[in-house]
Amino acid sequence: MTSTHRINSELITRRPGKGRHPRTGNRHKLSQCPATGLPRYRDRHQARDGARALARGTHQFEVHTFACPSCGGFHLEKTYLREPIDPPSIADPVEPFTSSLPSRKRRYFLVDIENPTRGAKATPEQVATFWAILKQQAPGIAPHDHVVVGAARSVVRKYRVAIDGPNVRWVTAANSPGAADRALLAAIDLYRVALNYDELVIVSGDHAFTDLARQAKTRGLTVHVITVQQPGQSSMLSRELADVADTHTVVRHHSRTLTRDNIAAILRVANATDRTHFEAA
Repeated sequence: MTSTHRINSELITRRPGKGRHPRTGNRHKLSQCPATGLPRYRDRHQARDGARALARGTHQFEVHTFACPSCGGFHLEKTYLREPIDPPSIADPVEPFTSSLPSRKRRYFLVDIENPTRGAKATPEQVATFWAILKQQAPGIAPHDHVVVGAARSVVRKYRVAIDGPNVRWVTAANSPGAADRALLAAIDLYRVALNYDELVIVSGDHAFTDLARQAKTRGLTVHVITVQQPGQSSMLSRELADVADTHTVVRHHSRTLTRDNIAAILRVANATDRTHFEAA
């Protein structure tokens, strides 16, 4: 059994001694990434050891690992914990919708949060409202569902307080184009997902997830794509991903109250049959 802890740019691995012999330790000098200036871990496993050591004994922050396209290694990102944002009041979900959650299909959510926010242009409060809509209306998140949210380092710092929950996991990526997509794709084990879930929900319209959607369907999963339409703009959804999806939900953002048409759409999503549209205040 080994335990590790990180001091500055060094990783020390300690092994328990035998009998009278004291514990021994191996000191590993970590190189420095020329692009970020951060200590470079050679692979994800070593980075996770460093992350666990850095976070041990504290509840003030979380430590995430992320792959660096510049040096080819992995780095650590420290995120200080803050109280989650309480989203503005939105319409309560109707009773048939909430009562159906325990018996509904198990869903695995993959959230590319930079896509529905148009490159992280939304405020944390707007993202908190969007998250509330996903949980309570479109399509609804049950306790047996699992959610993985991916974003670049700077976006994680911005939105971490807006998306929270016991079944939510964040994946941190480098601050470079396409890094969040690659991190999300690397984080999913489609074989295990197909064993434990019925539907893959992709909260993104990016074509980068098209091949994943196709593979999910070959393993027996249905694919549900969720995109956002901002006022005066079209929904960001690639034609390739739209062709693969079994269901496409559009969350429309503009100022108006929930109408009877929206409630009817919510009921249809509860039965997972139609393409639906939701209005977010």
